[in-house]
Parts: sequence; C-alpha cells; structure tokens
Amino acid sequence: MAFLTHYKAEDGLSIVPNHINGSPQPFDPATASLFPVIKAVSETKIHHAVSATSSIAISACDAAATALQSWRNTTPSHRRALLHKAANVIESKAQEIMQAQVDETSCPKEFAAINVKGSVAHMREIAAATSELRGTVPQRGTGPDGEEVEELTIVVREPVGVVLVIPPWNGAVVLPLRAVSQVLAAGCTVQAGVPSGVINVIQVRREGAADVTEAIIAHKAVRKIDFIGSAAVGKRIGQVCAKHLKPILMELGGKGPAIVLEDADLQKAAFLCAMGAIINHGQLCFSTERIIVHKANYEKFIQLLKMSFAKFPAAGNAVSKQSAQHAYDVLIDAQDNGAAYLVGGPEFITPTSLRPTVVTKVSRNARLRDEETFGPSVSVYVAEDDDDAVAIANDSAYGLSAAVHSGSWEHAYKIERQLEYGQVHVNNMTTGDSPGAPIRGVKGSGWGQSNSIWGIHEFSVEKTLVSPPFRS
Repeated sequence: MAFLTHYKAEDGLSIVPNHINGSPQPFDPATASLFPVIKAVSETKIHHAVSATSSIAISACDAAATALQSWRNTTPSHRRALLHKAANVIESKAQEIMQAQVDETSCPKEFAAINVKGSVAHMREIAAATSELRGTVPQRGTGPDGEEVEELTIVVREPVGVVLVIPPWNGAVVLPLRAVSQVLAAGCTVQAGVPSGVINVIQVRREGAADVTEAIIAHKAVRKIDFIGSAAVGKRIGQVCAKHLKPILMELGGKGPAIVLEDADLQKAAFLCAMGAIINHGQLCFSTERIIVHKANYEKFIQLLKMSFAKFPAAGNAVSKQSAQHAYDVLIDAQDNGAAYLVGGPEFITPTSLRPTVVTKVSRNARLRDEETFGPSVSVYVAEDDDDAVAIANDSAYGLSAAVHSGSWEHAYKIERQLEYGQVHVNNMTTGDSPGAPIRGVKGSGWGQSNSIWGIHEFSVEKTLVSPPFRS
C-alpha cells in the first residue's frame, strides 16, 4: 500500500506513520510506540503502525484548525470536483484497497469489493449534493413588540469547524470515506489531492485510545465528533463530549429485525434473512439478528430457512479471536438460559470462524435477547398477528435498521410506519444503505444523519443575518 513507509521494524515489516499536515510524521523506529496489524485468519503480522500520543493528536488538531481558514472559503464546485477526483483515485486503486481490507480485517473479497464500490457511490453522491447546501430568506417578521418590521433576514449555512471522525473497522473503506466526504463537502477540515492539513490521519493502540480521544475532543478547534461503532464505546465518548460541550453524530449498534408477514414470499424471505445474518460473519451493525414470523407460516418458513442456511456452511471470519469468542459466549449464555438451536450451534470451525446458527426459545434473561452478537447467528420469534410482530420488533434498545417481507406494498407500508427504526427495507435484507437517502439510528442506535445532503448538513450550522433597510 502507498501509505507504507520505507521504515522497517526489527522484524522487517513496514511501519505505518501518522499523517499530519499532508505529510507522514517522522519517528524513530527504535523508540516509537508501535502496535502490530494482524491478519487474524492466519495469525500473521501484516505491518506495524505508530501509535499516536496526545501531543501528536493536538498537532493534528492545530494543523486542521489552520487549514480550515482557507478550506471553508472554497466554493461548492471546487469541493465537488475534488471529491470526484478522489473517487476516481479510489476506483483506480480498487484492487489494492480491496486486498488491504481483506488482509487487515479477514473479510471476504466480495465484501471488500462492495466496500470499495460503495465508497465511490457515496463520494459521488456527496459531491453532487454540495451545491444543495443553501441558505434561505425568511418572510418579513415581527419585532419584540409584535409589530411588523422592515428588515432583511438571511439565513446562511457555514461549516461547523474541525471535526473528529472515528470510523469502525468493519466497513473499513466505505464508512471512513463517507464520513470524511461529508465533512469536506460542508467546508470543514477533518481529524481522521486536498490541501495540507485539511485531512489528518492518526492511529492509536487500544490502551491509549481513551486519553488521545479526550485530548482531541477537548481541543478548542474541534467543534464536532462523528463516531461509528458500538453502543458501549459510543456512550463513553458521548460522556466526554458532554463534559466538553461538543456535539456528536453517532451511528451505533443494532439488533435488526426481519418481519415475515402472512402474505410474504417465504422462500425469498428465508434466503434474504439467512444472507442478512451471515454477511461478513455477522459483523455489521445492520445485520439481521432477529426474524419474526407470523404463526401461520412458522413451520414452513423454518424448513425453508434451514434449506437457506444449508447453502452457507461457513460465514467467513471474525476480525479477531476475541470477536469470535464474544459471539460464541453470547450463544452459550442463551443455551444456558434455555435456548434451542434449529441450525448449527455454538461451534468454532476455526479460531476465528463460527458455525452459522439459528436460535429459538430465547429467554428474556439471555444476553442474546437484546445484545448485538456481531456473529453469524439469528434468533427466530413467532408472532400471533401483525400487532404482535411490531411489538416484538420494537422491543429492543436499538433502532437502526429493519426489514418487512410482504406480498402487498400497502401491507408492508402499514407495518413500516409502526417500526421504531431509522430505515426499513421491504422484501430485502436489513443491511442495505442507499447513498442518496438519509440513514440514521433511533433509540440506542445513536442520533444524527449521514448520506448525501443530510450528512453534509450535520457538519454545517445556520447563521441568521439581520439588516435594517439602507436608504440613500
């Protein structure tokens, strides 16, 4: 990869530096704090990375603050052209980027390909939306005394300022690029072709992440945070943001339900539910974690679901042994609380790969009931009727993505409107993300919106300009 330097660690592997103000930051290979990047599926080191300190993070913030002064004054057409140029670069290096994601996260090549294609689609959509960042001219208003006033009021949008972006590892290409593109399109610089200092990229080992993150959030130039990750980490970062009075956009976990209504195409629904549960070893916040089936179809649907899962004896690999162990532990806990397995069960195929599993009879006391597994498993529930299906789906701390399977658009729409989720898919998996439509979480899945103009708006603020009439 182009970001690898000529510096080598003692084991001969390349070292990835921090990038600030347009340049890799110098370091002493003998004394720098390094951490290995490991390909979990083969337990081999790929390269090393320099772990940032709080002082390095502050330098990145200072560089972004300086670059903001000129970047915020660029025109939408300039930003649009730059984003399209960046998308062209991603396309030209697609194979190289895909291989890096496969090596670092142990994901399937097909999933890496979707990441790269999705990145380009998001970047081009955000580029197209830059000119939609518009102000307004409200109608003539009234003064404090209630009388009509003769004045000109203009509402303009301005960039919020320096933004800290903390993306996840599972969508290692598409999610960082979507986030950074939204920030740049709004005229902000980002702590995460462009002028020096506009984008700064640092990495930090797990043990130092909390201190470095707080140092960045506390920096006076940082005006907003964009975090995508687990609800547990999101809560901790949210507390730090509250301490420093900084707003945050959060896209957190999910417990995605797929509702199979009485009039659904059961064979198609079964296949899509299986696919939605096992993509990338279940390591998606949009993953299908629950299936809710109308009682009239339960027995037939289960047989079709078993047939669908039989097509996928394996589901790829977890990003690490620890991640696979977590998903395994959640299944064991469900079993200890009375759950039964319709397909598979808590079984390691390899140290990083679990057997695809379908669970039933999940107790309310089980962690599986409302904990995101991030593994290739799904729980099945029986609904008495439509109202019961909606109630089961909404009985979750999360509200990110859901799906409804029905043979009638009107029937599906009626159910969709009752679901407490940021997006609902009809006759599809819970995992989709359209670049041209807003995506958001509700309840414990976060707040704020991403994608296209909605994402750009998250990183701009409205300013009201009021002027009296000028008379000669």
